[in-house]
Amino acid sequence: MNKRYYFFFLIFTAASVWAFAVAGAPRDFLSVYALDVGQGDATFIETPRRHQILIDGGPDTRVVSELAEVMSFWDRSIDLIVLTHPQEDHMFGFIEVLRRYDVANVLMTGVNYHTRTYEEFKKAIEKEGARVILARAGEKIKFDDGVEMDILFPTNTIAGTDAPADVNDTSVASRLRFGERTFLFMGDAGIQEESALVYSGEDIDIDVLKVNHHGSRTSTSLLFLEKTTPTLALVSVGAKNKYGHPHQDTLTRLAEVPIYRTDTQGRVAVYTDGVHISVATER
Repeated sequence: MNKRYYFFFLIFTAASVWAFAVAGAPRDFLSVYALDVGQGDATFIETPRRHQILIDGGPDTRVVSELAEVMSFWDRSIDLIVLTHPQEDHMFGFIEVLRRYDVANVLMTGVNYHTRTYEEFKKAIEKEGARVILARAGEKIKFDDGVEMDILFPTNTIAGTDAPADVNDTSVASRLRFGERTFLFMGDAGIQEESALVYSGEDIDIDVLKVNHHGSRTSTSLLFLEKTTPTLALVSVGAKNKYGHPHQDTLTRLAEVPIYRTDTQGRVAVYTDGVHISVATER
């Protein structure tokens, strides 16, 4: 049955696996996978009742083969995809995902950004017929198994407005909670967005940080880390990339936090039952 027709478990309010991953993922656990898509971002999330979220789609079609490793071979549907911001290394793979999978919902900022890939992405959404949700702080997504996602940034709807000089500053920030454990996803957010969150009054004291902007030097400030206090960090990054990500300054700031990297360890899986957290890597 098409998931679009029984998507009752998502409530929107504007306040307004490689072998071990598929066969070995524990039941009644939230599973979060930093997919190995090279120099880009793609994070797959599966809730205890097998509701599925894909945050960003990576720089090419590699995300499709990665999804085939962490999803059952017969599963051709994804409940929600989230585009943090419309840069190609986070977006390109979504076009093929929308062609191959039944995608029920798309969450994005809707900011104006004039590239061919972004236009193709929006056309793919229209062809798919997925519901579009415009991101802004206060949006809450609740699943029927206790998993909740809160949108923390952008503060207000920016749909239809022109992107700033650095479109990274429009990145969707989302907090994922299951039981006592919390994850934070920040796209390519820089220090400006980090500071906005620090002073927003939101609870961003989390357990797992999906490190911003592939570990760029201009992200993951000491102030931000003091506020978030992660117990482990995930870095999605390509091997020997031309940007020097993750930057040594960022790694130094994260020196007290266990770091898992897709460039050296491949696909990274984080499992939690809401209390305990375990990590498995592809290599």
